[in-house]
Amino acid sequence: MTVGTHRRPPIPFVQEIAPFVEVDHFSNLGDTLVTRAIRGGIGIDFTSGATLSASATRRFELVQQSFSAGAGTIPAGEYDFEEASVSYQSSAGRPFSANVSLSGGSFYSGDRRSVGGSFRWLVNHRMAISGSTSYNRIDLPDGAFNSSVYSGRVKYGFSTRLFVSANVQYNEVTDQLVTYARINLIHAPLSDFFLVFSERRQLGAASGVLERAFTAKVTKLLGF
Repeated sequence: MTVGTHRRPPIPFVQEIAPFVEVDHFSNLGDTLVTRAIRGGIGIDFTSGATLSASATRRFELVQQSFSAGAGTIPAGEYDFEEASVSYQSSAGRPFSANVSLSGGSFYSGDRRSVGGSFRWLVNHRMAISGSTSYNRIDLPDGAFNSSVYSGRVKYGFSTRLFVSANVQYNEVTDQLVTYARINLIHAPLSDFFLVFSERRQLGAASGVLERAFTAKVTKLLGF
């Protein structure tokens, strides 16, 4: 459930202010509460096209079976914890746009701090380059660990019918590099031919290819 309002204040550089409250409630078939999240926040849209948002969340989680989280373990039990976040997105209508976000708070029986960022660069009418990164520091009673993910993407359009794209992602926790490349040919209206290459590679001392695949797919719209 979400309740909010959109207001246009008499501030020259602010287009809209939107405070809100969200409530998520999930229970199992025995009517036992499993997850509940109460989130309040505010979003501000600027006349430049940029946006600023902030929120705070109080969460309940029922962990029925313990699980591993990095170097630590989350024991089974009931958890109440809070977290807050703030993010800023520059205008997506410009050739270069970026986003940065900060969040932190308690995390089950420990604490979590996160920093993330992304960008998109429209080089010209044919090429777009984007990238993102996220860093998480999680401290638990029996251990702490860092988790970082980096990704980048390039997309190029030879014409309105032929596109190529390539994605690369590195996960620091698993020390794995994932590569994904795709050719997309629109051979008829709403009909495509895709040729995809994907690979997952383990880095470090045990380096080697874990998965590699080539995939072809053809779609055709049939009218009746």
